[in-house]
Amino acid sequence: MAKNLAKHWWAFLVRGIVAIVFAILLLTATGFTLQVLIILLGLYLVLDGLFAIIASLMTSPEHKNTWLLTVEGIVSILAGIFVLALPGTTLVILVYLVAIWAVVTGIFEIIAAFISSWAIPGKSFVGIAGLISILLGLIILLYPLISLIAMIWLVAIYDLVIGITLIILGIKLKAGSPE
Repeated sequence: MAKNLAKHWWAFLVRGIVAIVFAILLLTATGFTLQVLIILLGLYLVLDGLFAIIASLMTSPEHKNTWLLTVEGIVSILAGIFVLALPGTTLVILVYLVAIWAVVTGIFEIIAAFISSWAIPGKSFVGIAGLISILLGLIILLYPLISLIAMIWLVAIYDLVIGITLIILGIKLKAGSPE
């Protein structure tokens, strides 16, 4: 399993880079309208979900825990499709959607970190990413009426941290890759 994941280290690296690019866009796009930011969020969620599913499909078929990454990817894609299909949705619904997505993604990442039999370096980064996701989701759920700018900054910081952890995981996998 570890050799198969190490062989596809680039999928984690690309997912991390996409997260960081999205975070930079959020932090620098002060002139964008809310609708453009919502579309960027929807695109990010779909891309993140696709890369999660690709990573799960690239693991060996006999590994039992790849379904967690697949479910995480499906949740991200569904959230992204919802955001793209209804860009005019009220901010409250968007806030709850982001919060629920973060909590669900975090739960699956923590479960994956604890029950996986992965013998790979950096496995703990999956659990750390899950904890950060849950914390972000809970903060947004507890304060649903926070300003849009605060939510944008929280999501951007989240994406930066998640992107960095995924890049570190990809690099660690690359270092352990049998190539």
